[in-house]
Amino acid sequence: MPLAWLRRLAKRAAARLGIDEEGVFAISFIDERMMRRLHGQFLHDRRSTDVLTFRYACVPAACPSTIGEILIAPSAAHRYANAHRLPYREELARYVVHGLLHWLGHDDRTAAQQRKMRALENHLLIQCVR
Repeated sequence: MPLAWLRRLAKRAAARLGIDEEGVFAISFIDERMMRRLHGQFLHDRRSTDVLTFRYACVPAACPSTIGEILIAPSAAHRYANAHRLPYREELARYVVHGLLHWLGHDDRTAAQQRKMRALENHLLIQCVR
């Protein structure tokens, strides 16, 4: 897993998105069983998903602290990348950017929202992947 590269990508994407709050994002990689459990617990949907994002309040006295958490299921990224003949690294990058967009409040529940998020993801990935 290209962790240093993903860290640089996340920093570039966050800067492009104007995320400049003090604090840190935690990006964690978890298995699909845990992802399904957390998806059910927090979003009341027992199906598996590929990315979950949590936004935490940053109390000034406690900053810098964790302001957000992005959970990624790398096995889902691997399966999707194989099925669509994409590089695994590229799919992981998309999941990081997708998580940042969710942190900003973007949603992807409807087809129109999905198209909008995909366009934003593509734009950010073009700008941030080197």
